[in-house]
Amino acid sequence: MKKTISLILSIVMCLSLTACKNTPDDDFYKEYPTGDEIVTIEIEKNPVATVKLSDGSEIVIELYYKAAPNAVANFIAFAREKVYSTMCFSEVRNNCILMTGYQDPEASAPYYVQDEIQDNDDVKLTHERGVVSMIRTSDSDTLTGQFFILTKNQKHFDNTFTAFGKVTEGMDVVDALITAENTDGVFTAPVTIKSVSINTFGQDFPLPTIIPKN
Repeated sequence: MKKTISLILSIVMCLSLTACKNTPDDDFYKEYPTGDEIVTIEIEKNPVATVKLSDGSEIVIELYYKAAPNAVANFIAFAREKVYSTMCFSEVRNNCILMTGYQDPEASAPYYVQDEIQDNDDVKLTHERGVVSMIRTSDSDTLTGQFFILTKNQKHFDNTFTAFGKVTEGMDVVDALITAENTDGVFTAPVTIKSVSINTFGQDFPLPTIIPKN
């Protein structure tokens, strides 16, 4: 139990330890709605993200909109604004948690979004192999675009982190990244994210509802 608690704390503290300045474009989010109400839409098909890495490999992620609509809207917004091209896969925890970070260790998102911990089993994503979930600080409602991917089940994360997607192609890439050379979990040579493209299948997704930091 102590090991589990320590592992969770190491993940939730990741952002608070590195958050100092914003991403290169500080103005992209100025028109995003703020407040407690999250705008949602009815969809016919989940959007799909293709994450292209600097080594030429790709990871394809199905985004589960009903499970976490605001997290998905934020992921789509970050992809559209090319924020992910400032990030990399930088750390591994517990030999099964692949974490993203900014290439500039002093960078961070200029806002947070709310936690979306689901208790509806019909739409809930449980933290199992291949699931993609949002990193947060030790405080609630502090999600940003940083995320992690699991290679092993971690279902005790279900009441702590917001799961919003699942890898459908490229788990071999994730497995390889997990085993890359590292020092205390920090990769010796982080693999940068070249781009993230989203196939929305013709659907227009709303902007995320945000919590500005300033």
